[in-house]
Amino acid sequence: MYRTILVYLCIGLIHIIYKVKCDLIKRENKQLDGKQCCYRTLDDAMTEIEDLAGKLDKLRNKSYGCKENTPEHPTAFTALSTFSSGLPNSPIPFDKVIANVGNSYNPSTGKFTAPVSGLYSISVSIMGLHGNSIHVKIRKNGQELARLWTHGGGRGEVASHTLNLPLKRGDQMWASGTPGKKIYVGEPYNVFSGILIASGKFN
Repeated sequence: MYRTILVYLCIGLIHIIYKVKCDLIKRENKQLDGKQCCYRTLDDAMTEIEDLAGKLDKLRNKSYGCKENTPEHPTAFTALSTFSSGLPNSPIPFDKVIANVGNSYNPSTGKFTAPVSGLYSISVSIMGLHGNSIHVKIRKNGQELARLWTHGGGRGEVASHTLNLPLKRGDQMWASGTPGKKIYVGEPYNVFSGILIASGKFN
């Protein structure tokens, strides 16, 4: 969309600039062929516009902290858990996939693998079955980054976290819970989701 707007703006600006230039030349009584001074061809104008658009793309990538142009990799996923048994001593199986753009989430393992280096947003929400006190750890390559806790105590409680963080290509994210404890799967409370905000290298 921004490229289309830029094209129309540039065409208008180029037209005005060269028309003014031509008028000034005429006023100074310089003898130049009208074809040389009044208007550039549409092909010349489009060439300049494409150059400007390319420079704009480079500036945009630079503002994201990229050292070079990085191809776009649309990546987003959302999955629910219907796992009614006690939680395993492994990633929580968020097995019901709602969206998996880029196919970087594996419902069989419960793990998300970053397809490219970039800035990501990862979210986890969990609801323990009544009376089940559950600790859930959000992990990156096995390292705990954040923890959720549902107290239980005879009522349903939902806990959630969202992490915005840089990931390198191949990094994995998942959530693990207290082994043997059960989550409430009667309604869609238990969600694992993520999205690539911008690709590139971030500190």
